[in-house]
Amino acid sequence: MISHTGEDSPYGNEERKEFAKALKKIRSETELLLEDIEAYHIYMAVKRTQKVPGEIAEVGVYKGGSAKIICAVKGEKPLHLFDTFEGLPKVDEIDMVWPFYEGKFAASYDSVKNYLKDDPNVFFYKGIFPGTSDPVREKTFSMVNLDVDTYESTKQCLEFFYKRMSPGGILLSHDYMTAPGVKKAFDDFFDSKAEPVLETAGSQCLVVKV
Repeated sequence: MISHTGEDSPYGNEERKEFAKALKKIRSETELLLEDIEAYHIYMAVKRTQKVPGEIAEVGVYKGGSAKIICAVKGEKPLHLFDTFEGLPKVDEIDMVWPFYEGKFAASYDSVKNYLKDDPNVFFYKGIFPGTSDPVREKTFSMVNLDVDTYESTKQCLEFFYKRMSPGGILLSHDYMTAPGVKKAFDDFFDSKAEPVLETAGSQCLVVKV
């Protein structure tokens, strides 16, 4: 596991130490399928977009660990969480890389909701996105975190959120470097857009809306 953010890091500043403390607690509470540096990217993307107008969304919540990271630093901004809570939906041929299969990454809706209950400004939408998106269609977003693993789900998310991102907003995705469907969806979608797709440490990618 890549880790440059720990409390004992010689490069640590107070901001990184604060993050490391929060991450250690979250890892003790729930399963978090992120490297330390990937969790840090989420944390900093939320923190650095505080001045950007809009709300926050995550599609692909799993057991709520990354949402808890967001809650640690989002302040008063609403957080909208979308997940089937029944695992991956249909998996196409391009997505059939280990360990992706229909139903993988299922998690208990009630358990995740209970885990995040201390923040009243968190909203849950159970089902296949974007079929659950009606309540947020008129909103704008400052930061969106995607962890949906498959081509079709990633494509649908990009089509929905890109036009609703505020300038300066950050769209972050897991699995860009490891899931061919995710990479193809991003590369195809942004081929005709002004924004570059930036690979980050770990398996993520990042886009800043212009």
